[in-house]
Amino acid sequence: MDRTWPYLVLLLPPLFWAGNFVVGRAFASDIGAITMSFYRWAFALCLLLPFAFKRAQSELPLIIKNLPILTILALLSVASFNVLLYIGLRDTEATNALLINSSIPVWIVLFGVVFFGDTLSPRRGAGILVSLTGVAYLILSGKTGQLTVNPGDLWVISSSIGWAFYSLTLRKKPRKLSGLSFLTYIVFFGVCFNGLLLGINPFNEPPLALTLETFYAVGYVAIFASLGAYICWNYGVGQLGAQVAGQYIHLMPFYGVILAYIFLNESLTSNHWIAGALIATGLFLALREPKYAMVSKSD
Repeated sequence: MDRTWPYLVLLLPPLFWAGNFVVGRAFASDIGAITMSFYRWAFALCLLLPFAFKRAQSELPLIIKNLPILTILALLSVASFNVLLYIGLRDTEATNALLINSSIPVWIVLFGVVFFGDTLSPRRGAGILVSLTGVAYLILSGKTGQLTVNPGDLWVISSSIGWAFYSLTLRKKPRKLSGLSFLTYIVFFGVCFNGLLLGINPFNEPPLALTLETFYAVGYVAIFASLGAYICWNYGVGQLGAQVAGQYIHLMPFYGVILAYIFLNESLTSNHWIAGALIATGLFLALREPKYAMVSKSD
């Protein structure tokens, strides 16, 4: 059981993250995007601080020394990703958002080549092209079969691109800074940034209605989709490595389709199947190393 436990634990983060999409869609008309993101991370920060405060305080000089890069990382992740995602979920289905989000690894490969000097093989280039064709097909194909663009899909794409840049910029994260202190800072910054946005209120969002349903919604995205997923993910990566753990991310669309069907009454259309197949094929081409490449790297 000890050997299989990490594999079982890694089944949870993509489930929790898929649930975030479903909750965001379900409460899109009841809770504003900035409001949801602010209370999500404020709640998470309250739960995190009792365990992280002393460690973060001891590493405060290191945080201050690296404040510019840490702030950029926080802005690309906690501060903006969910705001953009929740805005998108006002106008698009959770299924669409999950399929678009599954293309993040391809954006990482693409922007790694363009902005970070990563190498691009013909196989990976073909994978990027096929996967992005799937994304384009999804956002341009309306339910009526006409060529339309859903603005919600564009917001979700912007959140995916932001997360891709966050993932690439993580290379600049100071190695001596502990994961707990890093998480504490980016969540703290995210709360402050979202709080500032909420004060400006550019989308004229109403105050959070304190009902049992909204409490459950915010509680879920704070406890499970934020801290619970992070804890389980880090445990799995620590036990099995990032390459093995990374494969579990592809469970998100699978979980999401089931959850969206159960809780939102969404169903898969032919557009979803075609786009999903293209994105999956592109991911396979872009992320899977040929055997000869893996052998040469180990020599």
